[in-house]
Amino acid sequence: MEWEISEFKEEDRAELRKLYIDVRRETFGWLGAENRIKDTFDIDTKGEDLIVAKVEDRIVGFVSVWLPDNFVHHLYIKRAYQGKGLGRDLINTVKSRIKGTLALKCMEGNLSAVKFYQKTGWKMKSKGISEHGVYILFELD
Repeated sequence: MEWEISEFKEEDRAELRKLYIDVRRETFGWLGAENRIKDTFDIDTKGEDLIVAKVEDRIVGFVSVWLPDNFVHHLYIKRAYQGKGLGRDLINTVKSRIKGTLALKCMEGNLSAVKFYQKTGWKMKSKGISEHGVYILFELD
């Protein structure tokens, strides 16, 4: 399967908002229903660098990064494209553009994401508690 990875363009915003809600609804079982359906994409990614993945001009995933801290804030992939290497390719694109270590927090209850990060070389540095439960702080050199 071929995808194109590119910088965010303003015309991507509406499709990204929908993907954001759809993925949250499908995979964020630890969040209450009211938090899985909120359209908070614009607030949650404000000031972040966004990279999108498209298949046949349709967005199928994205990553957002807070560049001052090399912090991956969001990595969202449509369910049909999960497990095919797209998440890895998005992270590798970010990694190729920054210097230093990447970091991210992943909810401990998001078992498929925890497994993905461990499989792709991220190292667990610590655990903490947020308003949504226990999270794992991962780093990637």
